[in-house]
Amino acid sequence: MKVSLVDLFSHPKLKDYLLGLIIFFAPTQLGLHFWPDSALVYGVRVDYLAPTIYFLDLLVLSYLAIQFRTLRKRVFGTFAPIKLIASSILPILLTNLLYSQNPLATLSWSLHLLLYLSFLATLYSQFRTLRDYRQVFGTFAIHILLLSLLFQLSLATAQVVLGHSVGGLMYFLGERTVSVGQPAVALATFMGHVVLRAYGTFSHPNILAGWLVIVCLIILRLVGLQLPSSINQRAVRGSDLLRKSWPSAKMFSRALARPGQTLLVPMVVGLTAIGLFLTQSRSATLAFFGLVIPLCIIPKTKLRTLFVYFLLLGAAATLVTGFLSPPRSDLSISERLSLQGSSLKVISNFPIFGTGAQASISTYPIVSPTVRLLQPDHNSFTLLLSWFGIIGILALLPQFRTLRKRVFGTFAIPLLPLLLLDHYLLTSPQGLFIACLYFVVAVNYSHAQKNCE
Repeated sequence: MKVSLVDLFSHPKLKDYLLGLIIFFAPTQLGLHFWPDSALVYGVRVDYLAPTIYFLDLLVLSYLAIQFRTLRKRVFGTFAPIKLIASSILPILLTNLLYSQNPLATLSWSLHLLLYLSFLATLYSQFRTLRDYRQVFGTFAIHILLLSLLFQLSLATAQVVLGHSVGGLMYFLGERTVSVGQPAVALATFMGHVVLRAYGTFSHPNILAGWLVIVCLIILRLVGLQLPSSINQRAVRGSDLLRKSWPSAKMFSRALARPGQTLLVPMVVGLTAIGLFLTQSRSATLAFFGLVIPLCIIPKTKLRTLFVYFLLLGAAATLVTGFLSPPRSDLSISERLSLQGSSLKVISNFPIFGTGAQASISTYPIVSPTVRLLQPDHNSFTLLLSWFGIIGILALLPQFRTLRKRVFGTFAIPLLPLLLLDHYLLTSPQGLFIACLYFVVAVNYSHAQKNCE
């Protein structure tokens, strides 16, 4: 029986299969890199500057092609997110590209951002009602994210136990070829032994750790969206921003009483904690234990205060033992400060329009020729300013004003340590995609709360 390409793309379940593949393969890095002269700095290839086509991009494009026929009027006609992209974000990106110091790198980053935003806007248009999120997207996404989480943790555990990368098929999914003793590899000390920090399919353990924290947040949000409206209504009463922004533990206790979800939240929290132990990421650990658990999981103020108290004691003990133990192989404070200084020099040299997205490294030989560490600034806020300049940031401010405080609090508060201490939510396609996905889920959660008030 012959099946035409049109019949294949019109298969009713194809978009669901593609959606599952997109969510599952979002943390992988299978792609085709291009290495023009603009991707070289001091004659060295820099991944951040290389235009890349990822397998994820092809999946997203296929999903958009299928959905275009059925949703083109709703998505491209009157749908607000697409209007926002076309009227506000696109002009900013075009201006940024016009003044970019590395147009190919900026174009690649901008196209990836537009692709991911278009996908998420299309996805949002299908599941705008709370009922859709509860019955369709929420349960489906939770299952796929759990599978992806288990896969990454299995690979991470194997890497730590073996002391090197697994290789084979994992290489094509983005696993770096790393081993204990290899130069420029992230290592840690455990019980007097030097061990490899888990990479998963990411380019650095910190990115894996940040991905784990955000996936945990997404699942917690989706669990909250599974609740009956009456519970949501009782949970959002009050004037405190954090109480409005974060689902209370009572909500989760009701959610966990539902069939099939008794162990869901504790399991996800436990798996995330294991992953953070394997990656040894300080910023992600701070975000998870310092913000996510006390604000999102612990029900009572006294218990929350007690948890924070013991957390501070544990942090103090870690600092003391850290001074007494050998330093691990990671970016030192002096290197981070050096990158921060380079970023400030970039901002002072390109204050109005910036260097262009993903292009700041290209200017290092000009503004900071003594620096040979070819990495972006590890502060996402100053990195954004160096990319877009004052004009770009001012153009984005009206869009932030349109967001409800609840949405901003829900999205930004748990990610602050990741944004202040690293750059991968902007520079890594994996980080950019998962951050955008979390933002869309947070927006839907905020709208669900608003409808219940």
